[in-house]
Amino acid sequence: MVNITQLRRLVFIKTVNGTTSTFSFEPDDLGQDTIMSINIAPRKKSRTSSYGTTNTPIKGTLDNFSGSVSFLLDNFKNFGKALNSWNQATYVGADANAGNIIGDASDFCGDGDYFDVIAQGICDDGSSVDIELTRCIPSVDDDIEFGTSETSTVTLNLNPIIYNAALHSTDGYPAYSYRLGDKDLTVQKRLNAVTGQYVDVTES
Repeated sequence: MVNITQLRRLVFIKTVNGTTSTFSFEPDDLGQDTIMSINIAPRKKSRTSSYGTTNTPIKGTLDNFSGSVSFLLDNFKNFGKALNSWNQATYVGADANAGNIIGDASDFCGDGDYFDVIAQGICDDGSSVDIELTRCIPSVDDDIEFGTSETSTVTLNLNPIIYNAALHSTDGYPAYSYRLGDKDLTVQKRLNAVTGQYVDVTES
């Protein structure tokens, strides 16, 4: 298990029929108490001999593949955007946080479409500290309390899906399950959080 406590930005990228949309948690949304946890553990096989028992990772397998983000929640907007269930209010005087989430138990995880979720490190020196989970279906299963003296903390489970070439080769997302570090090994890149695309880092 790896816990990342110094996030700069968390970007959700959705691709449907070749059309890409993005939503990002910016520094003001994340706050100092945001923690991202990821667990990428291979499946292991045990072998017992006269020398004892050894556990060896099995190539190409994952026994535990999970990710989540815990953050403070002072309104429903970010929660709803991450679940792809946010309805923006249009009444006169409505601010950016006004709106609602409509759903029931069958669709509270959003519409079932994947998100490519990218976490950017606090240093943001390009993509060398980026973490990418290519196919996630975000959901929340925590209790949420409003009206207490402190802002509620909520955990967003990312529910990453392991890449399967037979199922995912043409879905518009990268042909891997996760990426830790640089997007490109030959050119320094940085994520454009508006477009969801990586662009070359140019000298200023």
